[in-house]
Amino acid sequence: MVDRRADWLAVAEGLLWQPTVPLVEDLPAAHVVDFADRRERLAGHRDAAGNVVVRYYGEEADAARPLVLVAHLDHPGFVVEEIVGDGTVALSFRGGLATANAGAGTPVDFFHPRLIDPVGRGELTDSEGDQGRLTSARARLVDGEVSTGDFAMWAFPGFLLDAGRICGRVCDDLLGAAVVLCALDELSRRAPPGVEAWGLFTRAEEIGFLGTLEAIRLGTVPPGARVLSLECSKALVDAPQGGGVIVRVGDRTSIFDPGLSESLAGAARRLADADADFRWQRKLMDAGTCEASAFCAAGWRASGLALPLGNYHNALDRALDGSPLDGPGIGPEHVTVDDYLAGVRLLVELATTPDLLDQPTGPPPWLAERMERARQELSPATAPWSAGEPAGTGGRHA
Repeated sequence: MVDRRADWLAVAEGLLWQPTVPLVEDLPAAHVVDFADRRERLAGHRDAAGNVVVRYYGEEADAARPLVLVAHLDHPGFVVEEIVGDGTVALSFRGGLATANAGAGTPVDFFHPRLIDPVGRGELTDSEGDQGRLTSARARLVDGEVSTGDFAMWAFPGFLLDAGRICGRVCDDLLGAAVVLCALDELSRRAPPGVEAWGLFTRAEEIGFLGTLEAIRLGTVPPGARVLSLECSKALVDAPQGGGVIVRVGDRTSIFDPGLSESLAGAARRLADADADFRWQRKLMDAGTCEASAFCAAGWRASGLALPLGNYHNALDRALDGSPLDGPGIGPEHVTVDDYLAGVRLLVELATTPDLLDQPTGPPPWLAERMERARQELSPATAPWSAGEPAGTGGRHA
């Protein structure tokens, strides 16, 4: 197999440089559509809610039962509400972050909704919250020009490789979207027959997965689809960075479809059997709720994958070298390169092996093996009690 790691990192770099906040996802959405337009066998469009759909059509595939890979295009950030005067900018915050992290002096970059490069730079002067969650702030404009309707993100590079990690102002969830794009790109290159796979790139997930809810209402996803949510989820003590891509069996709200989770695990086991360096984890990631829960609740078979994320929502949790922090603050999000690449490999394995997605007709292999042992160990021929006597009576009858 050709080594595609450099190409997969290039896909991530191209997408992570696109600035975005909830409801202002124009740039990453346009990037995804252009990505599809430049590849054979991929077709991209936007639904009535502005979500982007990219479809791979394999020959002899069942279009009514696609594998739909879901990732969101937004990330918590600020929107410019008003230019107060004397270089002061009033901002509202969209998404989840503790107020304590947004300290005075924290730098922000200002963006126009249709320009990739910043149009200005500022520093927070104060912030406000509700029950500890950031809702608004004011910033002093240091350089450039800003207009009402522009938006602001924390002033970090879009993409940087550092100490074996992909670092940037946004990993959640543009890096998840990059995993989906890489998988679709591989399908375009290999053209496997019998495969129907879609990417669904949603809007406004960070303020209540609004894009997903509209995709459900609009019928963007067929009812027979198998849905996988791709997320960058906060790394946990028992779900560490570097431990591999995570088969996510549930989130804070619900447990996902067991059969589809087993399909993911089956694909992961195949890869691990063939390559001892492939790493994966099977975990309940309950630090938040993802789009798989919405699809499950609406009647779809849905499950998820997660990349363990450092500095979730840019809330500084530790230095890259593991050294302790002085207090709350803002930092670039980061995911290990190996976890990202493992996520791509797992999606490609699953998408190119459609038999793994079939509903099981019997117990999974691990259960069948144990059932056979139980039958052999507890059959009447090996039972220590007399046939016909009820268990637990010690052979005595009342």
